[in-house]
Amino acid sequence: MKSIAKSCCCTLAALATLFGMAATPPASAKARARKLVWRDEFNGSSLDTKRWNRCEQGKSDWNRHMSTRKDLVEVKNGALVLWGVANKDKKSDPRPFLTGGVQSKGKGLMGIGKVEMRVKFEDHQKGAWPALWMCGEQPDAQGRSWPWNGEIDIVERLNGDPFVYQTVHSGWTYVKKHTKDPPHGSVKAAIRQGGWNVYGLEITEKELIWSVNGKETFRYPKMDCGDPDQWPFDKPFYFLLDMQLGGKWVGEVDVSTLPVRMYIDWIRVYK
Repeated sequence: MKSIAKSCCCTLAALATLFGMAATPPASAKARARKLVWRDEFNGSSLDTKRWNRCEQGKSDWNRHMSTRKDLVEVKNGALVLWGVANKDKKSDPRPFLTGGVQSKGKGLMGIGKVEMRVKFEDHQKGAWPALWMCGEQPDAQGRSWPWNGEIDIVERLNGDPFVYQTVHSGWTYVKKHTKDPPHGSVKAAIRQGGWNVYGLEITEKELIWSVNGKETFRYPKMDCGDPDQWPFDKPFYFLLDMQLGGKWVGEVDVSTLPVRMYIDWIRVYK
């Protein structure tokens, strides 16, 4: 029986290699124990509007150049493609750059659980700031929105850096300036440049846990400090996936390095 089982396993492995399935590593025992709540594999030809909305223009650095122009968000070849481009039509829109992004507010949410995303960045650009992040769906108990209801930056990448930043923001860190008790992040995590990486974020009742390619990179704990502003992460969060250009943090944009793209192969949310 052992020889038969071994033969079957070899046959399955050969078939997996033949059909390209071997590129996806098997899930860990812990991952198998989780329940898949929702996912988007981006295998169609258009954005799933039941799951996503387009990010619109705003006054912050991250959405200053955001546009709902159709060609800046594509679902193509099994991936979501988000673009950052130089604006060549100044008559209808005077902004120098245009970027694409999606968000899941009111549609795709996450509470206690884990999210993983398989993503690839381009490395040639100067002034690009792609990000995968989360914001609180509802105001906090006092009716306050950002930053009081929380922001979790799963990944922020600047220019062509060989690493990403992972950070957490709240009223506790951003307004009350408690950035060291506990350390609030901006941890640098190494990535494979020019290739696919899997970025993860797990929310538990006591901590936030970041990972890159299955390896833990950072933890942010809940403190017993008597101030609820330190932990607004016990309510549903929605996702933002966007290409960003320019701003105080990333610096000036070199137009000659545009266009730039971010590719998202899939997003999977577990409970």
